[in-house]
Amino acid sequence: MSPRSSFSSAFPFVLFAGVMLIAANLRAPFTGVAPLMVAIQNELTLSASTVGLLITLPLLVFMLVSPLVPAISRRFGIERTLFLALVVIAVGVLVRSIAGLYGLLGGTVLIGAGIAAGNVLLPGVVKLRFPNHIALLTSSYVLAMGIVAAAWSAAVIPLANGGPEWEFALLAMVGMPVVSALLWLNQLKDAKQRAPDEGPHKGAGKAIFGHRLTWQLCGFFGCNAFLYYSVVSWLPAIVNEAGFSEAQAGNIHGIFQFASALPGFVIVPAMKRLHDQRGLSVSMTALNLVGFAGLMLFPQFAYAWSAVLGFAIGANFILALSFIGLRTRTSDQASSLSSAAQTTGYCVAATGPFALGAVYDWVGGWQLALFICVAFSISQALLGLKVGRNIQLPLTP
Repeated sequence: MSPRSSFSSAFPFVLFAGVMLIAANLRAPFTGVAPLMVAIQNELTLSASTVGLLITLPLLVFMLVSPLVPAISRRFGIERTLFLALVVIAVGVLVRSIAGLYGLLGGTVLIGAGIAAGNVLLPGVVKLRFPNHIALLTSSYVLAMGIVAAAWSAAVIPLANGGPEWEFALLAMVGMPVVSALLWLNQLKDAKQRAPDEGPHKGAGKAIFGHRLTWQLCGFFGCNAFLYYSVVSWLPAIVNEAGFSEAQAGNIHGIFQFASALPGFVIVPAMKRLHDQRGLSVSMTALNLVGFAGLMLFPQFAYAWSAVLGFAIGANFILALSFIGLRTRTSDQASSLSSAAQTTGYCVAATGPFALGAVYDWVGGWQLALFICVAFSISQALLGLKVGRNIQLPLTP
């Protein structure tokens, strides 16, 4: 048997495809609303901080739901939990599209709950089922997240006919989780053939917080999530104020999303050659500063700055997810660390869209908000020097 055929028989391609489909639903259903926020704000007569809740609410839900996901997964199995997550996302998209302001908020909560489950469980799936391909699988599913999110960001304005039909544009997203859930049904058959407890053991989540490395990773993840969701929420409004049309702002937003998916092509080979990831993280964070400085000083080149920001923030997102597998010794630890990082990280991230919207309401411009993003970039670089070291968490009893 050739090495190639041996690899083909050993590599679970069907599971790989399923992971990619789930990943495709973990960003677009709520980041795709950002290009429509101005239209929603105008039609419903909302303040910038209030409409920012459409991005902030899922982050709050991530923070609240993430600690519960490992226990739910132990009870129902990881495959069933992921299937349920896709169903919840689909229901959330429907509710958000048909019931005005309350539907927007309630549906957004449901979408956030479904995405939280996928966010927590996918790193554990990668650690368990693809232990020798952690960086490759992580960058692959981040690529899927970014490509789909970019496509929706570019498509929602045309779907909404420039604004007045934003409900239809949001409703159109429902097909993605429905199709993904139907295709994931195949994995439910395989779930019956495995032991029921493949998730984290009881008490693992509490023990994980006793290590400094956990808190450093939580801070790194939180800074990156704050930057990503702040930019993804307000980039269209920032460039719209700089003179770009709504359609152009949607395209710029799509470029940011697409660029955030591309760093995997650089990160994966780089991680194989480097002893640790400290220099890689700091250099990518330096690009954040270039992008934010560009938006502040030369906003007319927003297409370029959105690509720079997308690439840099996306690179550190891949690193943050890869660290979950690289800094742990078992899939149990990986799931617990994933839950810890995403619970505390999204607590930090949730302040971003709302706070920056409030800052804009206060000062009437985006300069101060962009300076806040610069401060978070510097903090992330300092944390990257710690979490990027080639170390692992000790095994806990």
